[in-house]
Amino acid sequence: MDNEDMKSIFEQIKNLKKPDFSSKDEKKVSEDDLSELLRTVADEIQRVLDENNFTQEDLCKITHMSQSNISKIQNGKVTPRIETLHKIASATHTRLVISFESIEGDEI
Repeated sequence: MDNEDMKSIFEQIKNLKKPDFSSKDEKKVSEDDLSELLRTVADEIQRVLDENNFTQEDLCKITHMSQSNISKIQNGKVTPRIETLHKIASATHTRLVISFESIEGDEI
């Protein structure tokens, strides 16, 4: 491969365009992902409450958290801190597990 071939290849690379994602589209995907994650967290909290026959009031007493905060977490209105989730896990005799899973093959 001579210098002209290399120049041509580099020129082609230089002219490649990145996909055009508007910041609005990126934000929308991010908000959708966060909403789904919060729904999953809320479902898991409800599951462990049900398994322990706990109400929100019971959880409030055990964790010393406000009923308002627990309700907001369960309704997806706030993003709970890891410490908060750990406190809920301890109160419900469960272990908090956070994992990252491959999304290869998932459609966006």
